[in-house]
Amino acid sequence: MSGDETDTPRDFEPFELQLYRFSPFGFRLTTFLIFVIAFGSALLIAWLTQSPPPFAVNDEGMIHLTDVLWITFVLSLILTTGFALNESGKRLWEGVGEDVLRAVTLDGEATVRGFAGRVPASWRGRYRLFILLGFLIGGGLNIGIMLGEGIGFDRYVSSIGLWFLIFSGPLYAMGLRAGLDVARESSAIRRLIRQHVEVDLFHLERLTVFGTVGLRAAISWLLMAGILLLFLVDARQAWIGLLAVFLAMCGGFWIFTSAVRPVHDKIRAAKGAELVRIHERMATLREAALAGDTDAAGALAGLTDYEIWIEQRPEWPLSPSVTLRFALYVLIPVVPIAGAYLFEKLADQILLGV
Repeated sequence: MSGDETDTPRDFEPFELQLYRFSPFGFRLTTFLIFVIAFGSALLIAWLTQSPPPFAVNDEGMIHLTDVLWITFVLSLILTTGFALNESGKRLWEGVGEDVLRAVTLDGEATVRGFAGRVPASWRGRYRLFILLGFLIGGGLNIGIMLGEGIGFDRYVSSIGLWFLIFSGPLYAMGLRAGLDVARESSAIRRLIRQHVEVDLFHLERLTVFGTVGLRAAISWLLMAGILLLFLVDARQAWIGLLAVFLAMCGGFWIFTSAVRPVHDKIRAAKGAELVRIHERMATLREAALAGDTDAAGALAGLTDYEIWIEQRPEWPLSPSVTLRFALYVLIPVVPIAGAYLFEKLADQILLGV
């Protein structure tokens, strides 16, 4: 899954990949069950302890989740997304692997196949460290809440605090691990492109697969940003939500372009080198063409057409469908804010009509 490192018996498979591999329910149902277990546990604990109760009634008589349960809902979505990211990435590479192989040299085949495989053993220590840090942060957060609120341990585990005690460690561990995975895979992709991608200006369509890879990285970030924005669906914090949407769009765009920029740079370099060759050949034909040599003049005209064709070749590895999908994906962070606004307006209309 990284650089020039290939699968060996020492390589390992992260827990979440093992979970999906052994699950008999398939990717979507397994992902849904992870969310059901996470959020269902919060509902069950709140229902049994009534501290706080899972639901409340507002001044208009509408039933809604209590604030703490809403937080557990959003955190459950984040945890579920963290579990699914590696598996969705593995499935992506299994789907585009053959297309990537057509865009790289033969000595890059093992590297490409490694992206859909196991994690190199050299990363095992860092994985363990980040998991440990995640559980320490989660434990420290729970201790901080108990000390800050003056709540004893017995009272804390007799409330919704029990859910945070159980799930905050895995949540932070998965978050830190996700960041580590992004850094590892991004570095490996850049190294793959630098070392194993050769640009054929007559077949640039082979390189559009890297636009698909960049799209996956962007949608993962935008999806997580959209989930985080669920914390901000309060209309009183609309300006914070708008700022977060803007930052989410900028972040998704930056990740997308950073994934395809190495290919862009190689295409520009290939075009530049080819134009230098054309200009050198044109310089040798110029004098003869100006002297009336028809063959030289014809060759010069052909080189001029070729020069124009080279200059007009696209420099970004993006197909029209990838460009359109990315334009739609940047709207993902808007959905929580827009959905909450429309729901509030609909609720107001219903209440006014009663």
